[in-house]
Amino acid sequence: MPRLFSLLSRICIILAALGWSVTYAFADEPMVIAVIVSNNEEIAPVNSLAANELRLIYWRKKEYWQGGQRIQPANLHAEHPLRLLFSKTVLSNLPKAQTDYWNELYFHGIRPPRSVQSEEAMIRYVADTKGSIGYVDACHVDKRVQSILWIRNDHITNEAPEYLNCK
Repeated sequence: MPRLFSLLSRICIILAALGWSVTYAFADEPMVIAVIVSNNEEIAPVNSLAANELRLIYWRKKEYWQGGQRIQPANLHAEHPLRLLFSKTVLSNLPKAQTDYWNELYFHGIRPPRSVQSEEAMIRYVADTKGSIGYVDACHVDKRVQSILWIRNDHITNEAPEYLNCK
């Protein structure tokens, strides 16, 4: 009987450990950011974009879409986790490090991208503003916007992820 109890307790420990590691693996799932434009063709002059163009847009070195419409980029607020990941991956630095850059450009009449407070505000802004571009968690993309790039694992791609772990 003690052997059976010992064996059962070991099995329970192993199962608990496996259950914990499966939960841990899902919790560690990398976040996928979707770069979005409006789903309305009258508002969005583009339905694809190269990664290097995205960098130029957010550094305000590319200010017009191919058809001549002004690009209206938007950022989430500086402390938002998606903003930190986006800045690190796309701009190769963090929002605090960008302050001097934007202060310098401001005196030349170039403003930083608009800042919004939430992902819902980002979706509304992008859906309704001509020439706009933004980013949200890929799980929050809805019919008002379309994804044109994805950011995952510090990599920018134009291929949609095969699977999103949306909860």
